[in-house]
Amino acid sequence: MTGVLLVDDEPLVLVGIQSMLKWEDYDAQVVGTARNGAQALELIRSLRPDLVIADIKMPVMDGLKLMETAQDTFQDPPLFILLTSFEEFAFVKEAISRQAVDYLIKLELTQQALLGALRKAQERLAARRHAEPPHRRPPTERFGMQPFYDRFFIRLFNNLFESEEQLRAQQQELGVDFSFDAYAVCYCELPDLTAQSMSQERLMNLYSSTTRMAWETATRFMACYITPLDPRHFNITFCLSEQEAPIYQKAVGAVLDKVVEVAYNYFSVRLLCRVGAKVARPMELGWSYYTARLSLSEQGTGEDAVAFYQGEGSADADSVFDMALYREPLTRAFEDQDAGALEQIMDQIIDSVRAHPARRLQAMDAACNLLFLCLSQFANGEEIVSQIFETEPEGYRCVYRQRTIPEITDWIARLRTGLVQALRSQRQGYKDQLIRQIKSYIQANLGQRLTLNNVAAVFGFSPQLSVPALRPPLRPDLCGVRQRGEDPGGKRDDAGGKREVLRNRRAAGL
Repeated sequence: MTGVLLVDDEPLVLVGIQSMLKWEDYDAQVVGTARNGAQALELIRSLRPDLVIADIKMPVMDGLKLMETAQDTFQDPPLFILLTSFEEFAFVKEAISRQAVDYLIKLELTQQALLGALRKAQERLAARRHAEPPHRRPPTERFGMQPFYDRFFIRLFNNLFESEEQLRAQQQELGVDFSFDAYAVCYCELPDLTAQSMSQERLMNLYSSTTRMAWETATRFMACYITPLDPRHFNITFCLSEQEAPIYQKAVGAVLDKVVEVAYNYFSVRLLCRVGAKVARPMELGWSYYTARLSLSEQGTGEDAVAFYQGEGSADADSVFDMALYREPLTRAFEDQDAGALEQIMDQIIDSVRAHPARRLQAMDAACNLLFLCLSQFANGEEIVSQIFETEPEGYRCVYRQRTIPEITDWIARLRTGLVQALRSQRQGYKDQLIRQIKSYIQANLGQRLTLNNVAAVFGFSPQLSVPALRPPLRPDLCGVRQRGEDPGGKRDDAGGKREVLRNRRAAGL
């Protein structure tokens, strides 16, 4: 079924064209109508029609501009049939040069002429569908999966995968295609528009639309993934074929020139694109990401919208922040909800960052890695971190606005203080709840002979521990099975003790 979008500023023309054919008889369907080119562009984005029949002369955006913008914006742009009047033949040549399927004169439009143009468009669509794709593309985004793709690539950029095996497992689960010869990360920066008289909602819509259009444009020419980072930055991960890898600067540069042009022409946004070092393995994308940002720091916001990292070498311990040094103790502190240990580790990271005042990018890596671990390790990590930075317009993503070592360390210190307070509050809440449960259990069993050992076994802690020293368990389903079961008559074996504990816990309603 061919989806058709009708565009004309005259309502009677729209009604006339829509009623001129019984579209279903010709394997076609009118999916929508628009009164100008700008409105039509949004419908193309949402409805994905195969064919657009549009008037050349319209307010806001004319038919030729609509066709040009759609072809420059979308990966698979619709075909166009343009409607003209006698005095508009000057535009016909340009329409043909933009590969319009046909042009129809309004005053001479008949059912046969419209049907002939429709048939011509359907033949071209059939030929397009049977043509070989110019290169492999990453799989189309699956509904609801984009946050998982984003998190996957953010882990790659920040060197948070512990092994190639762990990377491959998640890659296969998400269907990410890493069968290319080489890869390169482009770090894209949008201008800071906060000083302009735009609402926050409008700013966010502009950033989101620009990012989406960049993806639509780039994937028309080269296989790539796009990853939003914050309201001003996103990454394009270019996947280079055997032919593209040796000339990647030329190939990627041509694609980015088009992305920059489209972003400016459509949104008046001047993008800055900095491409990092080419790498052979996905596991090395952290180095490409680092060198892309390094290029932006070194080259600044000069006249060149697109620039490439010119350094040599590969990632080493002094170049990229190594979260591996802190990952295990941080994870253990998160799991144990140990506020003291977490505070101590984050203080060490802050001291390490301050000790190298010239390494701003490494400091940013440290902050971003900490942010990612907080969001992923806590079941309610998003809520906790959002509350810590709730006074910031961008929330916790304000980390990307920090430009100096003192600003970055202040952000980490703010995160540390908020996390420590949240952990202590959660732990105290757990203790209070446990004490209430113990009291309720004792009151409900006053008629039975209770001992300290019995009560301790029900609630899964050693009778030698005082309640304030208790630590909330990592897994509620394993509460109380770590200690050896005991009773006044002597020791039980581990299996019997565990069964006894579980029976007692069920009896207590836990």
